[in-house]
Amino acid sequence: MSGEPAGLSALPRGGGSGRRLFALSDPHLSFARPKPMDIFGPGWENHAVRLADNWRRLVARDDIVLIPGDISWGLRLADALPDLEWLAALPGQKALIRGNHDYWWRSPTKLAALKLPGLHFIQNNHVLLDGVAIGGTRLWDFPFVKWRSGPDTGRAGPTADGGGRREDPEKIRAREILRLEASLASLPASARLRVALTHYPPLGENGLATPLTDHIGGFNIDYCVFGHIHAPGLGLRPGADCRIGPTRYRLASSDHVGHEPLLLAEV
Repeated sequence: MSGEPAGLSALPRGGGSGRRLFALSDPHLSFARPKPMDIFGPGWENHAVRLADNWRRLVARDDIVLIPGDISWGLRLADALPDLEWLAALPGQKALIRGNHDYWWRSPTKLAALKLPGLHFIQNNHVLLDGVAIGGTRLWDFPFVKWRSGPDTGRAGPTADGGGRREDPEKIRAREILRLEASLASLPASARLRVALTHYPPLGENGLATPLTDHIGGFNIDYCVFGHIHAPGLGLRPGADCRIGPTRYRLASSDHVGHEPLLLAEV
């Protein structure tokens, strides 16, 4: 089954709170130890400055921004803290999951202890923001998910958690499916809008359904937002914006959306 492109007008609306729902994945920040991103192409030149300008122009204080991973290049939480503080200072409430490069990500307790306003870390749980229920997990490389990727976006390799510990990829995949199910099962039935975040794409680049989209659709998810994929011209590929079952899938990698938060809906 392939997904069919869906216009924004066809998507479910919430209760008219006046909030808007945005998405922006893979900002790849590095304020503590700068890592130039323009080595990946001119589209990354001064991307943090451009992103901040676009964010402040578009996002209001009460809006919600989904950030599905690859937030910071920092290896330790202390290295990532300036990046997280930068995000916290931008308008809106932000829901975050871990990406494959977020080696700094530690236990939910340690992340919550940072007490950064407006940042909501999702790990084996969900957040509820004004009736919008958001869950999800990183996922991993699955052999049935096929995308042609740009630099530094291919296979994740065998290191799961950044500490030199090497794991069987099949164990990682099985654990990520359990995490996805636990998080989405926790979403309250009363939510106006149900959102799943995954870092890795759960569907094929041509909008093809997979066992992962079967899992997500089974929880009656309205939106699934993902990142990880970086390559020019992805907007022409159905998998970057399509509907499979009840769920609309959107690719929100920062370079793909022009380093501008992607408006999904009014909620």
